[in-house]
Amino acid sequence: MRNRMMALRNSLRWLLVPGLVAAGAALSSSPLAAQDISESLSSLNAANGKLYIRPLSEGLAAALNSGFYHTAEVHELLGFDLGFRVMGSFVPGDLDTFMPVLPDSVVVEGRVFFDPYGPAGGSQLQSPTVSGKGDGVLLDPRGTFRDTLLALGENPADYAIRFPKGFDIPIAPYAAVQGAVGVPLGTELVIRFIPSFTPDEDVGSISMIGGAIKHSLDQWLWDDAPLNLALAFGFQHFRVGDYLDANSTQFSLIASKKLPLVTFYGAGTLENANLDISYEFEPEIVADVPVELQKIEFRQETPNDVTLKLGATLTLGPVGLNAEYTVASRDVLTAALIFGTF
Repeated sequence: MRNRMMALRNSLRWLLVPGLVAAGAALSSSPLAAQDISESLSSLNAANGKLYIRPLSEGLAAALNSGFYHTAEVHELLGFDLGFRVMGSFVPGDLDTFMPVLPDSVVVEGRVFFDPYGPAGGSQLQSPTVSGKGDGVLLDPRGTFRDTLLALGENPADYAIRFPKGFDIPIAPYAAVQGAVGVPLGTELVIRFIPSFTPDEDVGSISMIGGAIKHSLDQWLWDDAPLNLALAFGFQHFRVGDYLDANSTQFSLIASKKLPLVTFYGAGTLENANLDISYEFEPEIVADVPVELQKIEFRQETPNDVTLKLGATLTLGPVGLNAEYTVASRDVLTAALIFGTF
């Protein structure tokens, strides 16, 4: 019996645990609870975890680098603005499903069983990602593996693997408080943050800190600028408990044209992001089978991506309303309410 339990542990290492997507869920405007998605990850391994959570992790990476600027114009000395920004990264339709990675074999009572699992009822081996719809695929023991379980007096249904359902999330959300102040030499300092808060003890503390520096180019090019031009560099560090640690950077060339009430702008950026994900492996599939917790860690990287950002800012006295659209491998829509000197 002990050998059989050890064999089951080896096979269950292909299944996985709670925790990762607390970030996307906690900031989502949908009715999802962070715990719902955390629990959904309990049937995944590291390879499947990447595939299942990919729409939100890539969406978060894209949203992190959006909404930093609403004009190329730089504040005069001690000029300032302060506002709240909401970003949403659109989930491509081809990321609504993924092909699960299954164990090649399991060992029971010293025997090796290859290709031990298959979709129940002859269904397709395809399952929704976190952003998809419907129930996850159900995998049943099959072939000689199933026959051996029966011979050992086990119910094969107790060893079935149910992948998590999709939560129908069309947009990966993000939000931040942001402020900027003018400093000498035609330069502006930007700070962006999420005040630390703990939505759930299982999720842990959520926080973000970031910043940017923007420098005016038009001051060196002409006296009466037909356009405002600026160079900028920004960064962010976003953390969710012990589950997620994300970092992003971007370089931007910004151009804008200020009219009486509206400022139109565009920016070309080179940006990247990486997310370090960590959680404990805690299978929930087989009753009364002791399985030790395992630490699983992996990194999801977004390579350098060239994006085009187009936006407009409507100003009414000290109040500004901003909208921005990022054209990239993952399009992002940003909206902001800003107060300050314009």
